[in-house]
Amino acid sequence: MNTHSGLHLEWAGLARIRLMESLPVQLGLEQAHQLLSSLRLSPWQCPPSFPLKRIWADHAVGLSLQQITLSDMQRAWFKAVRDRYGKDCVAMLLKIQPRGANLLDLARVRAHRTILSQRLLEAPTLAPLLRHDPGMWSSLDNWKMIKTRLMAMGLNAPTWRWLCRRSRAYIARFEWNQLSHIAWVNLHAAVGRQIPVSWVDAQTGALKGFGGLQTWLRRHHEQLNIDQALNLLRALRLALARRNQCGSVALQREIEQEEFPLIADWLLANPTLAKAGGNGITREWTYDTLMARQSHWHLVEKQIDKTRVNVFWPEVLGMGELTSGVLFFELTSLNALLMEAKRMHHCVPSYIDRCMAGDVCLFHLQQRGAAAERATLELRKTGQGRWQVSQLKGPCNATVGDELWAAARLLALKISRPGPYELSAR
Repeated sequence: MNTHSGLHLEWAGLARIRLMESLPVQLGLEQAHQLLSSLRLSPWQCPPSFPLKRIWADHAVGLSLQQITLSDMQRAWFKAVRDRYGKDCVAMLLKIQPRGANLLDLARVRAHRTILSQRLLEAPTLAPLLRHDPGMWSSLDNWKMIKTRLMAMGLNAPTWRWLCRRSRAYIARFEWNQLSHIAWVNLHAAVGRQIPVSWVDAQTGALKGFGGLQTWLRRHHEQLNIDQALNLLRALRLALARRNQCGSVALQREIEQEEFPLIADWLLANPTLAKAGGNGITREWTYDTLMARQSHWHLVEKQIDKTRVNVFWPEVLGMGELTSGVLFFELTSLNALLMEAKRMHHCVPSYIDRCMAGDVCLFHLQQRGAAAERATLELRKTGQGRWQVSQLKGPCNATVGDELWAAARLLALKISRPGPYELSAR
């Protein structure tokens, strides 16, 4: 490889191709294939006066282009890059930009290697913060400029001190120009814990959809105490795990936009939840436990006013009993939804908008007997006069038996096509 003003790659003096400065420092398989194909098709050959011995004295040149594999090409390319720009510059670049670095980035690092090496000696784990604005490298006498810029974006002072004390530059995978990532770092810094690299992309991405939590974290980044942050962190992980188990996009959106906001409202209103003797979130908790606790808090501990104005919507089927012994009654008011949430420990009141719009129809199903099974049924409208079973959940969103599933399908059929269907109205 020659200078970056006229980049060429020469393979043992047998072929030459011109390079783009956008080529990555570490070739992927696709780029390696393109370079190898260009070399094989190149008509160029070195003149007789070409100083082969001086240039290729330390390289094995006996391997022909037709015998080269993509792995050989990747290794040879990286070796050529290190020989051309220097091992120290390449190592410094990979600390600053471990993914997606190209030859232009490498040339910039080499031009400012003195000042960059001084900053990295002071705080090596903050290297990834340098890559977003190479224009400031020429005047980077200290870290104050970067600190000021990040704090203007929402990073708080304790988080900056926490980052400076880290022993590993795991923050390399963060996109620091995205506010959701900064909010996530604030959340982890409040509890003083490392961020697992495997969770970085998933959890920071989840903040964009999980019920306005990203906005709350940005607005209250100076008010996070350890108890709130720890509970939010654990709750978000449980919610994310439940969302990943859902195959339906509609169910995933329901967890993000409807269920998790209720959980966050409960956690943020109880800053002492994780204190000694409190009911803090532990490893034994599940997502269903979160939903049950938030329902109890919203319906009992918060003491909803019993004199509130009730809201009603049109009835579709009403109430009745199937000949199999399954009782059903339709939930057609706000009070009915609140009572169902209190009875079943889930987030059915969040469906009020869709109930009023006529998009869904909710029922409570229960078998006869002292220890009878019970469930909440959601029927979703699929067309003019057509309904289908969307969800059937037991207490705390538990699964239900085959008998209640058969009753749910029968009710969907009854609403879609009126008829007897072993139904006795009461």
